[in-house]
Amino acid sequence: MATASDAVEGMLASALGPEGALAGLRGRPVVVAVRGTSAVLEERDADLDRIRAEIRGLGAALVIASPSRGRAWLLRPDDEIESVDASWLAPLDVAMGGHAICVVDAEGVVRFAARDTGSRESLAAMLARALAGAGRHANGPRSAEVQMTRRELVVTSLVVGFTVAFAHGCAPTAAPVAAVSSAPLSRDVDLTLRINGADRALKVDPRVTLLDLLREGLGMTGTKKGCDMGQCGACTVLVDGRRVNSCLALAASVNGAAVTTIEGLAPDGDKLHPVQAAFLAEDGFQCGYCTPGQIMSAVALLAEGHATSDDEIRERMSGNICRCGAYPNIVAAIRRAQGGGA
Repeated sequence: MATASDAVEGMLASALGPEGALAGLRGRPVVVAVRGTSAVLEERDADLDRIRAEIRGLGAALVIASPSRGRAWLLRPDDEIESVDASWLAPLDVAMGGHAICVVDAEGVVRFAARDTGSRESLAAMLARALAGAGRHANGPRSAEVQMTRRELVVTSLVVGFTVAFAHGCAPTAAPVAAVSSAPLSRDVDLTLRINGADRALKVDPRVTLLDLLREGLGMTGTKKGCDMGQCGACTVLVDGRRVNSCLALAASVNGAAVTTIEGLAPDGDKLHPVQAAFLAEDGFQCGYCTPGQIMSAVALLAEGHATSDDEIRERMSGNICRCGAYPNIVAAIRRAQGGGA
């Protein structure tokens, strides 16, 4: 094993830049695997399901690139595999043997880079093993004195996972990996939540976000998945009365809390919540995708007592993006709800 060249890191920095081929991945942790031969990960690989499960649990993205083919395969949480141009990696095709791995943080900074030129392990198997290790680290016990964001924890865990994987590959006699690969990826945890007034006793994967629990586990699809990075606000729910981006909150982290979703604002269906009625009266939406998050955020805003002016409303609602541009109507709707009109 040898450290990856500065050229690899330079190419990644360019690709993840504003005009780069991977610009859409900026803002989340990314693992980039570069294969020195024409072989790439295919959907029929036995390890693919494990890889996708770990990527989803970590909330990261994976890029598997083949310089000789000039293509890269993108795996994002919950998305289909996407093939994109990777001609920017062409200079590596002749120089590289084995494969190279880089871990890039949400700011586009390369935090780990290494090349493996002698391992007989397939790229898919190594990725599955390293990502599983990262998942175990991310969900393992930590000192209460260690404070870090979820994204920083994910990046650190990825670095740990791939460091261990590369060290394993360099060992003179590597231990069989069958016992590790056949073990459960994680242990479910018991969880109790009061969701829209109903107590729910649940058993969930500790890596599952509150958003995925609501949508995939409980069928409450009113809460929308937008950016999945905490930037658009479409996934806003109330946790003990506070507005929370549910895509960034692990379900296990809100154990014992009261969670209110858009479905819980008018549980009987006979009468709309005043904020819902105000949004209808003021046409505070166009396509409607962001509307559940906008409404949940507006409900919390009014409860906080900060809606003292239009400028204050705009500032306090700035975490909820409307790509249709219905902002004036949204402000008017909040004003109407504040005044008791409908």
